[in-house]
Amino acid sequence: MIARFGDRQIFWGALLLAALLRTAASIPFTVGWFDEIWQYLEPAWHLVEGPWVQTWDYRSGIRSWLIPELLVLPMGVGHALSPDTTLHLTIVRLTLAALSLVVVGAATALGLRLSRLHGAMAGFVAAIWFELIFFAPRALSEPIALAPLMGAVWLLVARREAPGAWQFALAGLLMGLSFVARIHYAPALLVLALFTAKRDWRGAWLPLVAGGLAALAIDAAANLAMGAVPFRWAVESVRINIVENRAAAYGTSPITGYLGLFGHYWHAALVPLVLLASVGAKRYPVLFWMAAVHLLFHSLIGHKEYRFVLVSAALLVILAAIGSADLLRHVARRRLALATAGAMAVWAGGSAALAAGNFAPNWTMEAGLADALERAGRPAKTCGLALYRPRTTVAGSHALYRRDSPIYRVETRGDVERHAAAFDVVVTGPAHTGELPPAYRLESCASPGITDAPSCVLRRAGGCTPDPALQTLNAWLVATGN
Repeated sequence: MIARFGDRQIFWGALLLAALLRTAASIPFTVGWFDEIWQYLEPAWHLVEGPWVQTWDYRSGIRSWLIPELLVLPMGVGHALSPDTTLHLTIVRLTLAALSLVVVGAATALGLRLSRLHGAMAGFVAAIWFELIFFAPRALSEPIALAPLMGAVWLLVARREAPGAWQFALAGLLMGLSFVARIHYAPALLVLALFTAKRDWRGAWLPLVAGGLAALAIDAAANLAMGAVPFRWAVESVRINIVENRAAAYGTSPITGYLGLFGHYWHAALVPLVLLASVGAKRYPVLFWMAAVHLLFHSLIGHKEYRFVLVSAALLVILAAIGSADLLRHVARRRLALATAGAMAVWAGGSAALAAGNFAPNWTMEAGLADALERAGRPAKTCGLALYRPRTTVAGSHALYRRDSPIYRVETRGDVERHAAAFDVVVTGPAHTGELPPAYRLESCASPGITDAPSCVLRRAGGCTPDPALQTLNAWLVATGN
């Protein structure tokens, strides 16, 4: 069956399937982690429109401005086309989904280097695997950095011919961009460099380093444009999160924590996936060692989140797909078409089952808050937003609210009554809607998902009068160090 298709048909077929699935995952705006709002979409909105919620990481300078600056174009286009909707966020998501196709292209090329059967399996699995679909449109450093990393793998590992100087130079640029997007990818990038450049100092290392320096220059220029000292963000990130151990404030796990997370999300598929990846690793040991070193490095850090090891998950899945193709090659030719179709069906069914299993809450983790903030800003004359009895973490976003008016934190009903003239819309949790004055009419309540996020919108008629005695969200962030 696979033999009927050429390399180009297999390659473009995988990309088309991936594009369709990622587009479907991009259009309904949901938030998996609100970090994608506060760390990247919110500062990008600041560059497009001005007002923004500024969290501690930007005040302390641990974030590069490169990613927000790159998001300005799609966000600005969306906002210009439809300023009263969240089209600006949808276009950003579609742009990032398109960027993620590099991962699928690289996986397909890795397979095609071996055979068309390997190319079809690797491309299909990379296109339909639930984690790669979920993270594709997310404005998070992990999936954004994964794309250039896999682009470098494509250039240095997936080609049938040995890479030349210009491939190493371009790969160095991509590896440098991956590094500045996510400095934690440095160990995996180093493994890739060591395996591919080896001892070729002139033909490999020199252009590789030159490309990496070009990426660092791009990042330096991006931060200089914002008045920031180049690479200060990297130094401060290490100092604050590692030396001062601030990241531990968000929770810590033992060294085996990621093994538990893989077991939680991959569940019964964990053992088969690892076994298949071990088969695929014989074909591409560099990918296995990249995954292993990345996982080990992050295991040594106390604060653990599953998205931090996205590189390891992606590489293991790609290796497992290649391993499954290796096993299929032992099937008799007359049965190969049916066996291949069956294997793809198992991969697709397994991906769907895992997506709907323990991973399911991630698809709508902050949906209630995102929906409430978007609804709060729908009327063009909205003049002030109050977050009533919000949770202790950040709970507001101008990128979702879309109005050039203050966002306040209000803790008690008495504060609402005293300062009601400052805001005409309130976002709060379902348990607190009855505590507000009668002038505030309930518009809607979205499902709060698995968090305690406020998800109800209440609104009163009339305008607003600014109240300097009322604490804004940004003032609260400064006061509490959030």
